[in-house]
Amino acid sequence: MLRVLTTNRLLLASPARRLYSSYSKIPKLSNLEEFRESVLGNSPGVKVVDFYATWCGPCKAMVPHISKLMGEHPGVSWFKVDVDQAMDVARSCDVSAMPTFLLVKDGRIASKVVGANPQALSDGIASLK
Repeated sequence: MLRVLTTNRLLLASPARRLYSSYSKIPKLSNLEEFRESVLGNSPGVKVVDFYATWCGPCKAMVPHISKLMGEHPGVSWFKVDVDQAMDVARSCDVSAMPTFLLVKDGRIASKVVGANPQALSDGIASLK
């Protein structure tokens, strides 16, 4: 019994849990209006939009990498879009595969990273800073 409790405590305090916790704090955009207001327009800075699906294995595999990148690039704003719940946003951004990451600088779409490619995402973010 003590072993189970100790193991559970270790899991609750683990770095992996902290990584997932930071990902869960990313604002979720539910419609095209929210997307336009939050990501596009006259808003300065670098933004990353994660287009994902809850059933997508590669999307889930990217979560720890995204959380790590959030720590490495604290000035970047992150957003996420569940493609099954916000099809209008996915369509307007020509998302055809998951995960897709939209990289935005100063309200303009700069590039897109398609697929679970942590290095390409990291390089894309670095190129916009």
